[in-house]
Amino acid sequence: METIPIPLIEEALKYAVKSREYTSNRHDFHEGGLDAKQRKMFQGKLGEKIFKVFLISHNIIFSEDNSSYEDADTFDFILPDGTTIDVKTRTEDFHIRTLEMVEQFRKKPKDIYVSVRLFFDVKKGFIIGWCTKEDILRVNKIENQGYLDNYVMYDNDLNSVNSLAEKLIGHQI
Repeated sequence: METIPIPLIEEALKYAVKSREYTSNRHDFHEGGLDAKQRKMFQGKLGEKIFKVFLISHNIIFSEDNSSYEDADTFDFILPDGTTIDVKTRTEDFHIRTLEMVEQFRKKPKDIYVSVRLFFDVKKGFIIGWCTKEDILRVNKIENQGYLDNYVMYDNDLNSVNSLAEKLIGHQI
């Protein structure tokens, strides 16, 4: 379990506050208006920070998304060879699958998807597993829980976190 360093928590909160008004209404299936959007954005950003700690601890060279909070990002992290990574954050025990909207996947697939479990109250978490865009297409499970079609990867569909560093180091050029 990784503890998120305070500067990274502050970075995530700053982004969530700035982006609150710009977070997409189209994909907002959470009740609670802007406060809920800001909280969900903050949680997602904290999941990204857990992954950032992983990258740093394994000496993996990366760039973090630096697009404006007003725009949808095209990746969360990118490796020197152009490999894009998207972090998917789970916040509850009943969150049992990794989701990627079919529409978004078809328009802008990322190369690697990393699933993170965040314990929001203590600002800690861990990486559950990962998959490639090819894995998503191979498994090819689509579900709709009432808010658009999503590709679904259950935990047994994901690759082990133990193989993640080796996979990413292979993209260092």
